[in-house]
Amino acid sequence: MTEPTAQRVDGHLFAVGAGVFVARYPLSTALPIPLGVGAGELMTWAFCGLGRPEAEPVVLLVFTAPGPTERLTVATHFHDLIVSVPPPRPASDLDPAERAALCPAVLGALTPATCGVLTPLLALLGPALSALAASQERPAGAPDLALAGSGEATLTGSSVPTVLMLRSGAEWRCARVARARLSFGAAPRAVLTLDPVWGEPATGVTDAALLVGPDGLTAVRVRP
Repeated sequence: MTEPTAQRVDGHLFAVGAGVFVARYPLSTALPIPLGVGAGELMTWAFCGLGRPEAEPVVLLVFTAPGPTERLTVATHFHDLIVSVPPPRPASDLDPAERAALCPAVLGALTPATCGVLTPLLALLGPALSALAASQERPAGAPDLALAGSGEATLTGSSVPTVLMLRSGAEWRCARVARARLSFGAAPRAVLTLDPVWGEPATGVTDAALLVGPDGLTAVRVRP
């Protein structure tokens, strides 16, 4: 990161949890892709406001750092950027459009290694998660999911996700796939052992599920 050639903008900082932050700053017409941050580790990012005449396009960065900073240096594919930020505000101040933009980015960055860092953001994304699940098309032959009270789930098909997002009523929870047993043939399926990583245990019927894995993000029907 070379500061003499860096551009400078004013932005805002939002504290998610201990050492986890979201930075927001104006998006230039060059659409610079964030590659890293000087203050810590870049976890994921999203553009928000593109194509909305009433909204200013912005960049949203999710990153970890030892603490808040007054100046964030962002490396991009176009040029370095120095973002000046005031003291952090609570992440609950992010508006619904910004949460909706962050939702697929955060889900796409969930892995067994990053779940502990990113799951605090999930508490802000409930409505965005539900909207995302409702917007996902389920083509013919899409997998179905059946849950067992023993912490196991059966998924039709031969693809194994890394993380499951599960909704009961209005409450979402997250579980990583700790183990998978595959069976093949005319009706392939995977029996998944689930390790809960965020959210309260289900108190009602699980009525929606999102799979996160090598195939991207997939909404599936939850069978009784």
